[in-house]
Amino acid sequence: MAGHDAHGGSDTGAAFAGLIGGAIFIGAILYGIVLWTNDRFAGHKAEKPAAAAASVPSAMG
Repeated sequence: MAGHDAHGGSDTGAAFAGLIGGAIFIGAILYGIVLWTNDRFAGHKAEKPAAAAASVPSAMG
């Protein structure tokens, strides 16, 4: 049971490729969700603003 000896070298390149590829994949999914959401709400009208909130004078000054 000697030490573990890796005969293939480093996997750093594969790790960075997976990191960058995963980030691009997740970014594409999020971008698609944004486009889909914008498309779903494109026909909705903005609501009219409610009456202005009443201002309560401060007791401190």
